[in-house]
Amino acid sequence: MDTTMLFSQGGVRQPLLSVVIGIRNWGLDRLEIAIRSHLQSSIHDIEIVISDYGSDNKQEIQAVAHKYKCKYIYTEAKIWSRSAALNLGIREASSENILTTDADIIFSPRAHEILLTHLAIMPNSVQIIQCRDLPEGFGADNLAHLDWEQLFQVSSIRPRWGMGGSATFTRALFSRLHGFEERMTVWGGEDTDFVQRARRSGSLFNWVEDPEARIYHIWHPPDSRGTSPAGTKIVQQNRQILQEDRTIVRNLGQSYRGASSFVPTVSIVITTKDRPTLLRESVASCLSQTFQDFELIVVDDGSSDYLKPALDEFADDRIRLLHLERSRGISFARNAANRIARGEFIALHDDSDLMLPHRLEHQLGAVIDDCAGSYGGWIDFDDETGALTPQPGRTTFDRPSLMFTRTLVPGSVLIRRQVLGFYRYNESFLANPDYHLFNRIARGGVRLCHCGHYVILRRSHSHHLTGTDSVTPGLTVAVSKAMDRGSISVELEQQYKTAAKATQEATIPFTELVDAAQHLPPRLTAKRARIELDAPLTARSGQFQALGTILSASHCLHLEFATGPAKGIKAVTIPEEPSRNIDDIVSRLSTLGMIKQISQLTLPLAYPDVPTLEADVTRAGSREESHFAVNGEIEHLLGVLEKHCSHCGLIANGDFGFTLALPPLQPSVRALVHAKLRRFLTASHGQGGA
Repeated sequence: MDTTMLFSQGGVRQPLLSVVIGIRNWGLDRLEIAIRSHLQSSIHDIEIVISDYGSDNKQEIQAVAHKYKCKYIYTEAKIWSRSAALNLGIREASSENILTTDADIIFSPRAHEILLTHLAIMPNSVQIIQCRDLPEGFGADNLAHLDWEQLFQVSSIRPRWGMGGSATFTRALFSRLHGFEERMTVWGGEDTDFVQRARRSGSLFNWVEDPEARIYHIWHPPDSRGTSPAGTKIVQQNRQILQEDRTIVRNLGQSYRGASSFVPTVSIVITTKDRPTLLRESVASCLSQTFQDFELIVVDDGSSDYLKPALDEFADDRIRLLHLERSRGISFARNAANRIARGEFIALHDDSDLMLPHRLEHQLGAVIDDCAGSYGGWIDFDDETGALTPQPGRTTFDRPSLMFTRTLVPGSVLIRRQVLGFYRYNESFLANPDYHLFNRIARGGVRLCHCGHYVILRRSHSHHLTGTDSVTPGLTVAVSKAMDRGSISVELEQQYKTAAKATQEATIPFTELVDAAQHLPPRLTAKRARIELDAPLTARSGQFQALGTILSASHCLHLEFATGPAKGIKAVTIPEEPSRNIDDIVSRLSTLGMIKQISQLTLPLAYPDVPTLEADVTRAGSREESHFAVNGEIEHLLGVLEKHCSHCGLIANGDFGFTLALPPLQPSVRALVHAKLRRFLTASHGQGGA
């Protein structure tokens, strides 16, 4: 076996194999025997990593590791997690080839060599040796000398399930799966889960059948892990994950202990030209992901100014800049990035867009079974007012939906790198080549899943033009669609239209839209304080009239009315400004009624409160608000509004009363409300609004 090529990197020789052993409060005698069996291997260039996950006898285990020149890692932990222990050990291992096992498993002398031989032939695989259990009487006390023939004669074969006591695989496969499932604790299921995910990702699963490759489980009395009521519940939770979770990549949050890897799980690809300010905002949003195991490739498509200084400001070694001396168009730039990407998945991203923090986490969590990737909804935002237009996208990715509905935008797609290696961008399209690409991908039967979430904020208007100035993006899409429709018959086109109409728009909760607004550029947002009352304020006892005094102090109030029989004001939203004392306003409101909750909101400039945002994005009736100059009869005015409106805004106009802002209303309701408001209008109202 030629080991130099397989196990060297960058001119620095690495161990041929890293053996990673997870341990917590196990017998030292068993650990020593297991280590000696590894050191007696026919492969001498082996590194042994002992990952101690919270043992009480830390010093003793460390002494054993030092005695046999093993790498020792200790982690403070309250509960045993084999998954976390192995992930941490693999993170610190030096070899590209990993063997995970336990502290009570011994290996025959040629087992490691044979495993590596099989792994070299099948790099994208998990290699397993079927474990044999030693009987009582063959515990650590009786294994000072390892008689391999005797061990074979007395042992019993363990049924084939899970990983059978060990597994051998490459670091690349480990990184692709993002480690052992860390939701599984105590014991049980993490090995089988790892193998199942490897197989779903396209890896081979091979039981090594060679008489010289054997492993044995040292006999010891059964321990109590998982036998208590709490332990039994955890084991059941592990089993549920194993049986029901069909995803491939796990440990998607920032707390993942093995997140630092030689091979990133995701390559984020951004193409840009002469837009350093937008690029900074876009890159910052990428670096704020809850899933951190990625590289970020920025392709500079011939910018007039070199972009490296703008990227150096982030001081993040995951950022890679590919500078093209002259502009070749977005298709060439993206193909160039895909060629140098190392991640299992590529996340397409535009330099004018902003990633929402959970994008990669949500999209990786949606990749199940034979999916080649996922996509999500997007939110268009106005770059001057922050006004939002949600676009959930369609839940079906196929040729009919792409041809006749707005299924996705390219900046919301996460897809396997090997797919883009086969379905390359057509470089004759200098702008907006994505429709052509994804239509070909759909025709090929590649499956993409909708992740069920919004994943990006997408700038509207002039900023969203991509490609060269000499090409109209809309023309490129039109040409692509004409080419696509020209390849099918009239009858088939009609069938596609019918199928496209049947596809469903994704359902994404409105709360995600409110959360997304927090991540707009700060210049497009304003802070608001929402004060929710324990019981609605009513016209009785002059509560409405007292709001006039509060309004004079706050200048602007946005009121939410209760629905149903209990009329009145249920919440008040106030803009937060340095010149305004919010505590004073809260104190005045508390004299009118009990305050249930005070929450701080960050909303786009276009929306004074959440109800206005909701009314705008749901397009209830007219999208335009009505504004009226009204007198100071607040008590009677609000008495009218509480019967017909869900919310309204009041702005103090000094000696001239107030400006009333009504939300969009259905035409019939709008006409009724406007008629009732006539008696409250002031002379300064003029012709507007009514």
